Amino acid sequence: MADMDRVPGDGVLRPGDLTVGMEAVLRRLRMGPGGAPPGGRMGEIVERAVASGRGAVEPAAVYRTLEIAAAGGRSVAFRGTSFAIRSARVAELLAPCRRATILAATVGEAVTRAAAALMAAGRMTEAMALDAYGSEAVEALAGLVSRTLGRLAARDGLEPTMRFSPGYGDWGLDAQGGLLDEAGAAGIGIRLGEACILVPEKSITAVIGWRAAKGGDG
Repeated sequence: MADMDRVPGDGVLRPGDLTVGMEAVLRRLRMGPGGAPPGGRMGEIVERAVASGRGAVEPAAVYRTLEIAAAGGRSVAFRGTSFAIRSARVAELLAPCRRATILAATVGEAVTRAAAALMAAGRMTEAMALDAYGSEAVEALAGLVSRTLGRLAARDGLEPTMRFSPGYGDWGLDAQGGLLDEAGAAGIGIRLGEACILVPEKSITAVIGWRAAKGGDG
């Protein structure tokens, strides 16, 4: 039986570097595998975007693990907090879990400001490439957090569900504010903007459930 007190708890991660390659940026630009990789000027633009993006991002993530009180129907309730998730899809996802981790991750505002400056200067292709890098960087960060927490949980015979974010399925973007508050995302500079859009733009919120690993007794 897994000791639930040892499941990934609460914390902040600030990785020094993220692995985001040229191929990922090309996929985001819809120029990836399946077509010939660009050479010449376009290839140089993407290479510069990767290099400048790597220097601009400031990756940080915060997470909090909650004990699930009930997951069914169209909602998930947690012990010790009024925070709840209103989504049939998430309730189904978390039904086999006793705990879930909410997380918020960002790569900061600098990369978005740099892309906006390029756009204002009429350097559209460069702006798009740098923006694509920022999007891939925050996805890479969220993946890194998920894998890090997954390794901790595996020690207790647990495995993660898929990572699920507001704006997908029936989980509306209006859930963003509650997730940010519960995770303590203000501590890493994430706030809620107009129309429930996260600021900085290259930010993510999500939930991951922890269930007994197949073949285990957790």
